Amino acid sequence: MPIEAIIFDFDGTIIDTESADFQAWKAVFDRHGVALTLDLWRQRVGKVVHNGAQGVFMPERYFEQVTGYPLSLEELRAQEAHYLELCRNLSLLPGVRELLDAAKAARLGLGLASNSDRAWVEHWARWHGVWDYFRCVFTRDDVPHAKPAPDMYLSAAACLGVPPERCIAIEDSPTGMQAVIAAGIRCVAVPNWLTAHLELPEGVALKLNSLAELPFEALLARFNSLDGE
Repeated sequence: MPIEAIIFDFDGTIIDTESADFQAWKAVFDRHGVALTLDLWRQRVGKVVHNGAQGVFMPERYFEQVTGYPLSLEELRAQEAHYLELCRNLSLLPGVRELLDAAKAARLGLGLASNSDRAWVEHWARWHGVWDYFRCVFTRDDVPHAKPAPDMYLSAAACLGVPPERCIAIEDSPTGMQAVIAAGIRCVAVPNWLTAHLELPEGVALKLNSLAELPFEALLARFNSLDGE
């Protein structure tokens, strides 16, 4: 069966907000002489992040555990401002625009599935000029269970009117990849520098170093040829 839709993750796949978040927090830690390692930070990547999150690295909590005192409200606001400034200056990750343009020209359905909240995704997708590519957008606000549950990928496929087996999805983090695989969608793993050393879940169909590595026609041919094997 030919591929009829592509569903994208957002953070770390379309723009590298995850690295920006790390850089903004590392600047805070550095000012206090506290180490913030990538190994710690990778526990946070791709997961739903909020104050009640379980098993997710929370930098403000970790800072207080290590130092014995909390960050001030002023420092937290400065960190957030730094993060947003970094996000404003990001570029789309390599190959993203080209893939979106090619998929749109080929009349494939395009969806977005993100563990971030809808306001965040819409703001930055509009800021970086990609919001209007997507016919269907699902975030953690729109489904009962966020990734690694398959809910938002199944919802995106249904919204696009395409069976999961005729979709591919592009993800940078193991958490997102698990959601794709659980949804019965073929997963293209495109790890970024933060996620490149994390173990990929079993069932990833294709791993790329970037979306610029494989042209759109070759990407489709790779998956469409699998149906004939």
